[in-house]
Amino acid sequence: MNSHTNIINACAFQVIWWAGVLAGNQLIVIPALLIVWHFVVSQQKKWDLKVMLVSALAGCLVDLLLTVFGIFEFASFPIWLGLLWAYFAISLNYSLALFNHLPVAIQALLGGVFGSLSYIGGANLGAVTLPQGTATTAIVLFVIWFVLFPSFLHLAKSIGLKQAKHYSNNVFNQLS
Repeated sequence: MNSHTNIINACAFQVIWWAGVLAGNQLIVIPALLIVWHFVVSQQKKWDLKVMLVSALAGCLVDLLLTVFGIFEFASFPIWLGLLWAYFAISLNYSLALFNHLPVAIQALLGGVFGSLSYIGGANLGAVTLPQGTATTAIVLFVIWFVLFPSFLHLAKSIGLKQAKHYSNNVFNQLS
């Protein structure tokens, strides 16, 4: 992965976040096309797909639970949020991979701060309502993202290591 790919990935993630937060489901074609484009150009499609499916499913489940427990309230079913989770998951091995070099405690702190700020920012722009109030929601989200972000980074790296091992074994078997 090169820095050019990481910059494109970071920019695409921002486009998806802003499109979802500002337009909800009205612009879901943008994240859908960016996800498809990623897989067209990716050199590690299997790895990216596994990370995306596992992480996005886990993230959507967390958001569903937060909605069920009255932390979040959406005007309509947020398809855009599922697509945002999918691209966030892809980003774990690209623009967000730089966080793998940090101690887990720093990953957790950054996840807690910026994960919660992302939702608070979305709420301030009308993408989600926070029935429990901003302060309570920020605390809940901080705790969740304190655990989630390093966990997602570890998960993405683990899937990548399994892919690399599988690939190495296949190459070795072909040489034997």
